[in-house]
Amino acid sequence: MRYSPYAEEVIDIATMNEAQLLEYFLTRVFETEEVWGLDDGCEWIVTDNPAQSLMPIWPYRQLAEDAARQQWSGYTATAESLEDFVYQTLGELMEDDIILEIMPAPDKAGCKITPHRLFEIFTGMFNAGEYTLDS
Repeated sequence: MRYSPYAEEVIDIATMNEAQLLEYFLTRVFETEEVWGLDDGCEWIVTDNPAQSLMPIWPYRQLAEDAARQQWSGYTATAESLEDFVYQTLGELMEDDIILEIMPAPDKAGCKITPHRLFEIFTGMFNAGEYTLDS
């Protein structure tokens, strides 16, 4: 199992639309069983703007580290097991009304999704033994 994107993937990610980012994220997270965020030493970063609070997440350490270098200096890439993310973190995010932003870049927003919807997708993946956006 590989734990970093191929160079071609990194180039392709920059041109992906929201649906493609979500599909890529789901595929990679499901195979690595890890979700990456940025940590300030106490908790994962949540950005606030007037419309909503967002938590950025990535499927690979390299992508999270790139984001920390480019956009969020002072934060460290930190992983959580997929199981903990789905059954603990997503529940907390639902309670706090925080939206997930999948793979944001400095010059482009990521795919925004509610924790409730992502929970539904992941539990569907677990039950089916594979991923599907139709769950």
